[in-house]
Amino acid sequence: MDTALLVVILLLMLLLICFLLFYFFTQQSLRDITARLNVALQPPAVVKKNSEAIRRERAFAHDQLMLLEADLTNNPREVLTPEELASIDQISKTMRTCIAALKKSDEWIGIPFDFEWTDILARLPNVNTLYRKAIAIDGEPEQQALASESQKMGNNTATIGQRR
Repeated sequence: MDTALLVVILLLMLLLICFLLFYFFTQQSLRDITARLNVALQPPAVVKKNSEAIRRERAFAHDQLMLLEADLTNNPREVLTPEELASIDQISKTMRTCIAALKKSDEWIGIPFDFEWTDILARLPNVNTLYRKAIAIDGEPEQQALASESQKMGNNTATIGQRR
């Protein structure tokens, strides 16, 4: 009886040791999995552009604008083509994002080295004039439509008042 009790106690101790080993190995595996998942689920670090790369991108867009200004100086026109308007809009977006990126990274020097979009456009008289003219022409049909709509509404309210 004494030996049977001793064997049972030893088996229980062995079972307890096996259970503890299983528990600790499982916990270690779960810690490793959690660490890998935390690394995998973290958003990737945003790669900051070098200020020189941003300035090169801005300079390329500015050069395209200067080429358009030179073309307009050599070949005077009254209006810009739709492709030129689209390219000016794209250049404007590019310049504004570059300027914002430079300001955000505290690399913005300011005048006379860095210019805002309005300053750049003001230094190109032909592009500025024709671009503003094109914007005004594009805005006129919308304004005329709004004016005619409000005029119709005004006429409709007058007829409503007369019906009563």
